[in-house]
Amino acid sequence: MNTKTPSTIAARTIVAVVFILSSAIFSGCSKTHKSILVEQIEITPNSLETIVGQSLDVSISTLPANATNAGELTVSATKPEIATYENGKVTGVSAGSTTLTAICGAVRNTANIKVYWYLTKNNTSYPIKDASGYKYFMGSPEVDAYDVTFSDGTERLRIWIPAKVLGKTIDVSKPLPELDEDHFTCFLDSHRNENEDEISLWMNETSAPIFRNNEWDILPITATGTFCLNFIPSVGYVADIDVHLSNGQKWFLHYEGPIATKDEGEKS
Repeated sequence: MNTKTPSTIAARTIVAVVFILSSAIFSGCSKTHKSILVEQIEITPNSLETIVGQSLDVSISTLPANATNAGELTVSATKPEIATYENGKVTGVSAGSTTLTAICGAVRNTANIKVYWYLTKNNTSYPIKDASGYKYFMGSPEVDAYDVTFSDGTERLRIWIPAKVLGKTIDVSKPLPELDEDHFTCFLDSHRNENEDEISLWMNETSAPIFRNNEWDILPITATGTFCLNFIPSVGYVADIDVHLSNGQKWFLHYEGPIATKDEGEKS
């Protein structure tokens, strides 16, 4: 007769529990953690253009989505003096080109970044993709002149100044005494394409500036603000325009760098 006493049952139960726990522990220890490495990095967009001071959103993702080393992803711009990257945004610092580089383990991807100086008209900013013009040699350094245009391809701001005021900050609400019979021209011009929507501010040596359209009609507009064109050997040309018109328009421009100027006339 096989009689099971309570103590026998308890002992057998303890042995069974110990066996089950031992098997579970052994089984758990025998499994190794499987790493899933990043195989691809996607950057969208993979080519960026922005202006100084402007930020653009950039999406950077790793594949496969369940990669265990995705947290090792690092992203940076190779020239932080041109552009920076932080929290999914690329911000323009100075005009030029650089590269956004994303690295995770042995995988990397890059995106090109181009940063431009800019011109602003009526609160809309446009990248300056072309800066060109002329240096006119009129017979002597006293009457030479600069004529430069800044453009994004459609919108344009143009500066024409006598060489003798190169580097001078010009107040557009006042006469310009440097303009005499030998220096008859100094103006700012705003237009699109082939003189569409043209408004030109013409300086005078004795009275306040006047505005004209492309039909040469005088416009009932006044303005406040300044503009300046300078040349600094270590930098190139530096141009600034900050002008507010009484009709509500605003012209703003900042540019530093080369200007593709052609020489016209005979050098003295």
